[in-house]
Amino acid sequence: MGYKKGYTLIEAVTVLTLLAVLSFGIGNFIVSAMNLWVYVSGRQDAVKISQNAMNRMVAEIKDISTLTTKATAEIYFTDIDGNTIDFRQTGTTLYRIYNGTSDILATGLGSPEGLRFTYLDTNEAIATAPGNVRSVRITLTMVAGSQRATLESGARIRAYDLL
Repeated sequence: MGYKKGYTLIEAVTVLTLLAVLSFGIGNFIVSAMNLWVYVSGRQDAVKISQNAMNRMVAEIKDISTLTTKATAEIYFTDIDGNTIDFRQTGTTLYRIYNGTSDILATGLGSPEGLRFTYLDTNEAIATAPGNVRSVRITLTMVAGSQRATLESGARIRAYDLL
């Protein structure tokens, strides 16, 4: 009598177990890769928004003619062309108010200290009065999901270089 050709139950279960283990491993690899991509893209978005906002603030702060308000999370001034400009954080939003017209520069700032200004005098010490400010150090912290990006820059006020 001859045997029928085929697989035994043990062979079939063994193959199915191996396939399940392989599938689980490949699935974990795919999930890890997707999580990494979300992490990196969120960080890139936060950095890009931060850089654009920072570049705008630095360019305009360099042109200060008269500094009216110097606070930790706000700077209000008149530029060399006579325009009034105010950068301030309200909640998690960075506003730029130009001659009374409000624009949103960035959303997703860290709260409460997503925007921080440090005012320095000619000796790079903390300036006590608005008239003594010669440069401004800006720290901007953005949060996108679980990502946090902090940028720092400085702006030397050009109008005082002419004195």
